[in-house]
Amino acid sequence: MAIDFSKLFQRGATPIMTARERQSATILVVETDSSTRNRLRQTLTSLDFGQVVDAPNHTTALTRIEERPFSHIIFEARRTSMQVKEFLTKALQIDSRIIAIPTSYEPTVDEVFDLLIMGARGYLVKPFTTHSVDEAIIWSTKGDPISDSILFAKTRNEALAALVMNSLGRLSTIMKQSQTFETARRELPKRQAALKRAMEIARMFAQGGEDALLASLIDFAAARAEEPATRLGKVRRRLDNTRHASQALKKSDIEALETSDPPDVNQS
Repeated sequence: MAIDFSKLFQRGATPIMTARERQSATILVVETDSSTRNRLRQTLTSLDFGQVVDAPNHTTALTRIEERPFSHIIFEARRTSMQVKEFLTKALQIDSRIIAIPTSYEPTVDEVFDLLIMGARGYLVKPFTTHSVDEAIIWSTKGDPISDSILFAKTRNEALAALVMNSLGRLSTIMKQSQTFETARRELPKRQAALKRAMEIARMFAQGGEDALLASLIDFAAARAEEPATRLGKVRRRLDNTRHASQALKKSDIEALETSDPPDVNQS
């Protein structure tokens, strides 16, 4: 089933790319349709991105990537001269720093999620607008990369739960730091927007609906609470240690009583 992702990538407080960051960007456009390719190039130029290069297929694009470094690639998410996943894998093997942005008409949930897990940093839905192109690049550049807890999740919902809880954890840390540091206070809106975005992504990509997602969130939170690195985990460990120490003390007291001589009742 195809889903309109435009609302997802156009909601929330968008981060900002400075004029210097835009000028330093080198973007490779991979698109078979010459009209779409030229229009995307013109759009990127109008947005003041530094250098824009194009390629008509994935094979040519890999050659371009081997010849010179690119900060971003916007590539067609369907087979041209090779499979899309093969292209993305090889491109990131050549340069893991590349910010990869797939693009297609009416992408499905599975298509988008699989490419994100493989290393894509965003998605551009066709037909695109100047605004949607700008937001796709900004979010892909400024958004947090996918963490290992998501990459190695056993199921999609487990990965989505990790995405939400990690975003919540970062927001919680910034909220605490914002009470003391001005830099943290300035970071607060970005983290709030990131959590909102994570929730929107989770609701959109969840398998089995929101009830299944909620169950995964609860499981993830419970597992996180068991970890000694968390405050709740530390409390739990401390209580367990106290309980075990108390039990050991009671046992030693009983053994001491059992082995000690009985009191002399005749002693005055």
